Amino acid sequence: MPEIDWTNDELRAFLTALRNAGIFGIGEEDLDREGFRRQALRRIVPGVQRRVLAQVGAVVDPLGVAAVALEVVNDTAWEPEHTWLMVTKDPWRYLADVVSNEIRRAYRKAVRPDGDADALAGIEKASSRLEIGAEGDAAGAA
Repeated sequence: MPEIDWTNDELRAFLTALRNAGIFGIGEEDLDREGFRRQALRRIVPGVQRRVLAQVGAVVDPLGVAAVALEVVNDTAWEPEHTWLMVTKDPWRYLADVVSNEIRRAYRKAVRPDGDADALAGIEKASSRLEIGAEGDAAGAA
């Protein structure tokens, strides 16, 4: 049987239940976390994968992205992101934006592909030695 997409109102009901369960510990059994992950796989993962690949050049796992989406909605239950998810006309698109930003931020902190470049730039700036250039080049002439 094909999966039916949640409506925006169903997503908002899940977000409200998640928020209430997180603070009061009530309604845990009513939370369809697995359903949310399935919806995230269908609704936001392809877009998030494209964005992350375009922005940082990394390929990301679909199930991992869905798991991060659940963590994001859980972690932002009392943040402005939650409020905007509740009122925006396209909460799935906004959620994809938030998840993409979270993954991009994590990538830059964890992988830091420019870490060596930053260190080398600092060494170059601090160096008083003239650059060694081609023969006859002003920088190579001593």
